Amino acid sequence: MHHLEPILNFSSQHAGLAYLTVFLAAFAESLALAGLVVPGTVIVFAFGAVVATGHLTLLPVLLMAIIGAIAGDSLSYWLGYHYKEQLRSHWPFSRYPGLLAKGEAFFLRHGGKSVLFGRFVGLVRSVIPLVAGMMAMKPAHFFITNILSAIGWGLLHVLPGVLFGASLAMAGAVSGRLAVLVLLLSFAIWSLFWICHRFLLVAKQVGQTWILGLHRWAEGSPSNNRLIRLSQRLIAWLFSLGEGAELLAAFLGILVLAAGAGFAAVAQDVLAKDPLVLVDQSVNHFFQGLRSTWADLFFVAVTELGDSLVNTSLVIAIFIVLLLKRLRRTALFWLLAAVGGSIGMQFLKWAFHLPRPTNLYEGISSFSFPSGHTTMSVVIYGFLAIILARNLAGIRQWLLFSFVLVIAFFIGFSRLYLGAHWFSDVLGGTLIGASWAALVGLIWLEHGDERIPRRLLLMTVLAVHCTMGTWHVVQKHSHDLQRYAPRLIKQNLDLFTWQSSVWQQLPIARLDMEGELEQPLTIQWAGQPEEIRQLLIKQGWQEPPPLGLKNMLTLLAPEAAIADLPVLPQLHEGREEGLLMVKDTANTRLVLRLWEENILITPQQTPLFVGCVEEQHRKKLGWLLSFPHAKSNYEQVRQRLAQELRGAAPMLLIQDMQRDLINPPKLRHNNDWQGQVLLLAQGEAQP
Repeated sequence: MHHLEPILNFSSQHAGLAYLTVFLAAFAESLALAGLVVPGTVIVFAFGAVVATGHLTLLPVLLMAIIGAIAGDSLSYWLGYHYKEQLRSHWPFSRYPGLLAKGEAFFLRHGGKSVLFGRFVGLVRSVIPLVAGMMAMKPAHFFITNILSAIGWGLLHVLPGVLFGASLAMAGAVSGRLAVLVLLLSFAIWSLFWICHRFLLVAKQVGQTWILGLHRWAEGSPSNNRLIRLSQRLIAWLFSLGEGAELLAAFLGILVLAAGAGFAAVAQDVLAKDPLVLVDQSVNHFFQGLRSTWADLFFVAVTELGDSLVNTSLVIAIFIVLLLKRLRRTALFWLLAAVGGSIGMQFLKWAFHLPRPTNLYEGISSFSFPSGHTTMSVVIYGFLAIILARNLAGIRQWLLFSFVLVIAFFIGFSRLYLGAHWFSDVLGGTLIGASWAALVGLIWLEHGDERIPRRLLLMTVLAVHCTMGTWHVVQKHSHDLQRYAPRLIKQNLDLFTWQSSVWQQLPIARLDMEGELEQPLTIQWAGQPEEIRQLLIKQGWQEPPPLGLKNMLTLLAPEAAIADLPVLPQLHEGREEGLLMVKDTANTRLVLRLWEENILITPQQTPLFVGCVEEQHRKKLGWLLSFPHAKSNYEQVRQRLAQELRGAAPMLLIQDMQRDLINPPKLRHNNDWQGQVLLLAQGEAQP
């Protein structure tokens, strides 16, 4: 969580302003119309996450969210109660009468309960309190319902934020890289859904008025200007697609032009080596800094679900289903979208002939621009969403296109994370895939009046992923983990060279994102992990139990003893521990971690490890959970470990060394370490 230190420091130093921000966000989210554009739920959720760090207190944040929600709805109710029908003659209601119509219909259907339910229904949320006032709902009845709904709204937004913040704090304790990855993915997915939702809300509220105006303009007298006349014909053609498809067709038409122009701009930058290419290097370095063992397992599986075998199986399965349902025209367009997209993508790779960040494939697939995985995921899932979205209700369209964005985002993100593509490859693949899928979908819409078996198609997608996708991941995962693994080269050293000089060149502290230093690395071990494990067991050390549901649940017990809390693994330079041991004491525990370096000690090819030993105590994280926290006495516990090993293994080579710290490193926490390192090896050094 230390990557969020500026925000956390502001929250702790200006708690009053932070609480006021929560109030204003909840107030704006609940105020008539303002809730359509103000991301109040995102802000309240974010401050709930800050609560988990201990920089803010839960009760004030929850109260400010509830009071703000009550105040926003109350003001909206007062405006409706005071001005009543006069509001219809004022902007924006005079220009967009549909804004009130949906709210009135909802209120008439549910009565007073609409105030309770309406707070959680996006399409009417912004006007229900206003309508309740206009329809003279009794103030006492309104305020009781308003308070109850605000309490529910506050709990449903603040508490998930607290739980998310707690999980992020735990991820930060494991590795800052993992914390950044979780935060980045969560924010991106939340943003994708929020943008799609808000876009749909605004389109539904004002779209009908715009459509009527455009329809009248397109059917009016032809303009003398050739370009304007062409635009009139194009819009008239969009309206000829049939009732209910106008917004979808307009969206696809805009997408064809915008995404096509965007791809042309990206391609020009790539060919001209413009600033986008410089961004490619920065983004690649950034994502390679996020690499970790656990994330590799996940993103290799994600990228495998976007492989050509899974895509081809999905295309064939959907094609067969459409033919069996006698939807021949849709089946042909489905095949056109998939096959045309694949051929076009391969042609672009051959035409641009650009290398990947790492050599992974052979033939045309060895070329980088555009990303084939990203392009085909956008084409396949995008066109599928188009044929499913026709004549669907707004909320279902929103969910469809949101999930398409999320699927394409995950597959594209996996290519960046694994270092298989440059950022321009993924961006270009997204744009050209979206443009092609929208173009084919726009043509399909012209006579796309076939009855689409939506549920059957979705079940087919799920079945293909559960069968062929799962089989493909199981078969290829081990091989692909090696293919996409970061390229590491082992260095060979003799024992004397390590002891005399190289030990000072090894990392000084556990390295996290952007080179930030965590706890100091006070131990270096030349030997097999099993050898030192046996020595430690003789001194009362033991391996911690594996992480599982039972010991993870102890984190939710604020009074749990430190010995009962799980030992959370940590990563160093993206690698998990090669050895993890613990030793319980009275109210604390010692934790020893060793990470393997890319060095082998000759002639026995013995691996070299760096690590640290720390003392942990229990720390409360808010009032929700307990958390193991390291003390700052690294030098004291290092000396304690050295004494134990000297007593347990007289033949063990143990050397206390002092680093030449000209400029002392800035570690995450202040501690007593002054550069002392314990060198451990079997046998004696030979000059």
